Amino acid sequence: MDYEGRLSRLQQAIGAAGLAAVVYGAGANCQYFTGLPAQWTRESEPVEPAMLLVVQPDDVSRMIVPPSECEVARSRVPRSVAVVAGGTRADVVAVLRRLLPHGTIGTGRHAGPYLTGLINEADDALTCVEAEHLGESLRVVKDQAELAVLRRAVALTDRVMEAVRDQIRIGVSQNQLQEFIRGEGLRLGAQDVSFPPAALYVKSGTAPGPEPFGYPKDQGLVVATSIAFDFGFVLDGYCSDFGRSFYVGPAPEHFHGAYRALHAAQLELIRQMRPGLALGDFWGILSGEMDRHGFGDRIRARLKDGTLGHQIGVDLHENPWIRPGVDFKLRPGMVMAIEPKAWLPGEYYLRVEDIVLVTEDGAECLTRADREAFELPL
Repeated sequence: MDYEGRLSRLQQAIGAAGLAAVVYGAGANCQYFTGLPAQWTRESEPVEPAMLLVVQPDDVSRMIVPPSECEVARSRVPRSVAVVAGGTRADVVAVLRRLLPHGTIGTGRHAGPYLTGLINEADDALTCVEAEHLGESLRVVKDQAELAVLRRAVALTDRVMEAVRDQIRIGVSQNQLQEFIRGEGLRLGAQDVSFPPAALYVKSGTAPGPEPFGYPKDQGLVVATSIAFDFGFVLDGYCSDFGRSFYVGPAPEHFHGAYRALHAAQLELIRQMRPGLALGDFWGILSGEMDRHGFGDRIRARLKDGTLGHQIGVDLHENPWIRPGVDFKLRPGMVMAIEPKAWLPGEYYLRVEDIVLVTEDGAECLTRADREAFELPL
């Protein structure tokens, strides 16, 4: 990965924004710019990070890490990044007092209040503003090295889906399938899951409710139940995200119709994707295709605000999100997780999720998992 190039582009962005420096805590931006595998989860970054990345427009970048982590950090970060020991809070404040120039300092979003407190303790004349977006904007378009890792992460996820299908049988619980998914991904080489795996059961003929998921997690699978899978893995620092759905036993024709419509709408959206299309236009394309098949109400039942997915990379959920009103235009190299769902309360919950790459003149679906299989034999 070109960490030096990334840092250089961040420095340019900091200067263009009129900031004196940016301070990021351990999280997606820190990993993206340094390659340092900090201990953070993609569901919530630490609000009091042990590591801090300090970047100025015209100076050496620094990583402030606990003394015990200095040796490892120096062996992993780019050569242009100086590693500085900072143990206690007072130590970190003293380092920031020495490093930070006068002016406005940008901070990461997740640890913003904590970082602001450190910075103001170092120099109460400094002004702090949120600057997570500077890193996020540089992460939107993936380079070839990133795409190679993402392709491998998606392929691994497809392989897990192939394996888990053999585990679906009468009596297996959601918890058992979820544990199998986690274990199989790790066995195939993933470092972690992107988020807790989900195998979501909805028994047909149950009383409709405000949410689909009332089936007990430890109760065995029975006939006439839909299963919606949602899982992903972390491979070499990059995330995957995935979804497919099945029905156990003979499915009514309108269940088949909803499943076919969901995939047809997804494929039509991918067919129409190309550079210049606004993310806010996705919902009209996909819901319009669902309407054409007669199942538009089923997607609107679950996706009331029209959110269809998100960008993906070192973080599971990267900005910008895919929802109505978002004017952000597609660019070659963007990678997104597109995840429409169809819900008939008391009968089924169906979801499909594919990882899609925007190319120079269209889009490529990186997810290769079977779209035809729906009804599972007893």
